[in-house]
Amino acid sequence: MNCRSLFLLLLVGSFFSTSTAQIQIDWLEITEEDGENDNINLYATNKGYCPLTISMDFSVLENLKADRKLPAEVVIPNDGEAHHVVTLKPTSRTGNLAYNFQLAYSMGDALNAKPNKNHAYLLPFSAGKSYRVGQGYNGHFSHSGINALDFNMPEGSNICATRAGTVVTVKEDSNSGCKSSKCKDQANYILIYHKDGTFASYVHLKFQGAKVKPGDKIEAGQVIGLSGNTGWSSGPHLHLEIYQPGPNNQRISLPTKFLIAQGKKAYLKEEESYTAIHP
Repeated sequence: MNCRSLFLLLLVGSFFSTSTAQIQIDWLEITEEDGENDNINLYATNKGYCPLTISMDFSVLENLKADRKLPAEVVIPNDGEAHHVVTLKPTSRTGNLAYNFQLAYSMGDALNAKPNKNHAYLLPFSAGKSYRVGQGYNGHFSHSGINALDFNMPEGSNICATRAGTVVTVKEDSNSGCKSSKCKDQANYILIYHKDGTFASYVHLKFQGAKVKPGDKIEAGQVIGLSGNTGWSSGPHLHLEIYQPGPNNQRISLPTKFLIAQGKKAYLKEEESYTAIHP
């Protein structure tokens, strides 16, 4: 072949190379290696704390064809190993080779997650404490079309993990919020990944109110943070959402049952108060 020209485009920027390419965004590292017969092999490495689902497509394939249907959707385990995504094979023995790819990715296994619908979640606060559900599933204020729960609790109250899992991300640097959606990005939060592929999102924590860090393994009932009033919030409370990842970076929020008494689990109702028990 005369020459090889590579053009790689990701969501956050671009990178040019004449031989071997490597790009890293957050947890995800994309590498390119030469293969037999001038094939180009693209690999993805996940250095984070939960699986990632990636979607790779190409707007330019000059004298190349992919060995699989595009866009290539692949789940990359969080094992630090390089996993094959796609091989580009030359279609001509002469001329330049060029490609341009776009990459989208989301946290979790969007292709195979199977939530355990029978799991009984713990109430997200300390045993013996009672708090009211200020807004329930598909609530009138900010939960339209969302299976999320708001627990009204004073700022600085202990937040406990509803289920065992791995801490994926933590944000605790905000000290502001308001009653408008324009403050949504100011919310502090903790995101935890569960073994059945679901996530729990704990939102509106106080400034520097996290008691855990990314990568921590936590148990159900463990104190993970302190409640607050950051982000889009009309008053101190905890916003809790259990969801599974879906295609195209969707979050499919799930109604879940909670342990409300020994041996009794139920869906929580808006305006009702509940007392936490930790078996």
